[in-house]
Amino acid sequence: MLEDIIIVGIVMAISELVKGALKKAVPEDTVKQLIPLIVLGLAGVLNVANAAIFAPDIPLVQALGQGIALGAVAGGVYSLGKAGLGKS
Repeated sequence: MLEDIIIVGIVMAISELVKGALKKAVPEDTVKQLIPLIVLGLAGVLNVANAAIFAPDIPLVQALGQGIALGAVAGGVYSLGKAGLGKS
């Protein structure tokens, strides 16, 4: 399987792209509410795909749970970065 840090990085990159697209379509407050859900869902889906491709012996429900945990990590890393830059 791909390393967790790779999944987190991909989730963060795709989330920023989605956030940019959403800002053009919906109000800023709605974007702030949707992004955490998108991050968790995206991380779950990517980790399930990761498990299905590289480790088919891992149950998909377990991979989904781990993916959601990775999504929480990605959100925490993003929040820490914003706080460190004084943008939170």
